[in-house]
Amino acid sequence: MKKVCFALALLATTPAQARDFTSSVTESDHTPVLRPEFKTPDEPNQLFYVQRSPNSNTVIYAAKLDAQGAPQDVEAFWRKFNIDGSKQPLNFIERMMAYGVRVQNRKTPVTFTIAALPERKLTLTQDAQHHPQALMQIGTHTVKVAYVYLQVVEGGLMPSVPSLDVLGNDIATGKAIHEHLIQK
Repeated sequence: MKKVCFALALLATTPAQARDFTSSVTESDHTPVLRPEFKTPDEPNQLFYVQRSPNSNTVIYAAKLDAQGAPQDVEAFWRKFNIDGSKQPLNFIERMMAYGVRVQNRKTPVTFTIAALPERKLTLTQDAQHHPQALMQIGTHTVKVAYVYLQVVEGGLMPSVPSLDVLGNDIATGKAIHEHLIQK
């Protein structure tokens, strides 16, 4: 786990303009499940989650609500599905360099980024049923993010994250959107 965090930390410390990704976006009728053997989390006020290839431990992003039930902040934490399913906080390195949340604007709508991908802005809003959601622009689509999958290659001093997938639904059409990013 720590090796994965260091790999994401290395990715996070690379200036955005120096990171070179190839992106492909596909649209379909349903959101693909990339690792069906992994448990799909269902947390209160869950926005989206991050799964990684080495094991089923999952980082979950959930909205914090104000007294009126409006989303005001985002928290990130582990569900250790590979161990006992317990909820655990991110450690310092994970918060600062990989999975931590950086809130850009606390006014409605709240905007935030994830430490490892600061160039990807997310917006915290509510859907028509007043459930919190995280929206991200993917190509020409405004997408309600469902989950992110990281392909991790371990070995050597530090593992690498050669690709990642962002999956969700276009809020205008309901179509499933899948962005596959490959680091060059």
